[in-house]
Amino acid sequence: MKYILIVLILLHVNIFADEHEYEEYHAKRHISKELSHLQLTKEQKREIKKILKEYRYALKEYRELKEEIEEKREMLFLKERFNTKKLNRLNGILDEKAHKIENDFLSKIHSVLNREQRKRFIYYFDDWEVK
Repeated sequence: MKYILIVLILLHVNIFADEHEYEEYHAKRHISKELSHLQLTKEQKREIKKILKEYRYALKEYRELKEEIEEKREMLFLKERFNTKKLNRLNGILDEKAHKIENDFLSKIHSVLNREQRKRFIYYFDDWEVK
């Protein structure tokens, strides 16, 4: 009986741990589509949907680039001599790509939203940062 109870407790703890990991993964990898607070018109919804699709695609490319650069940074670190210039160049490439994606996205969103909607959008501004 003790063993069954221990197994059940371990299973219960494991399930909650997996759930928490999934939520963290989901938060990092998925964009919240919740924009109802902006009270978009049908035309705005259509345009925003297109912008979000482009944004998701750009983020996918960014993640692939980030993985490549992380591999290069690891290889750089494993060499006998550490090359700060190469590291800075790699980091610069990644930063430049992230800024371009953010700037393009925010510029397009800005052009679709009216003044009041922009004020409401600012509240969640950091959620759209490319990381």
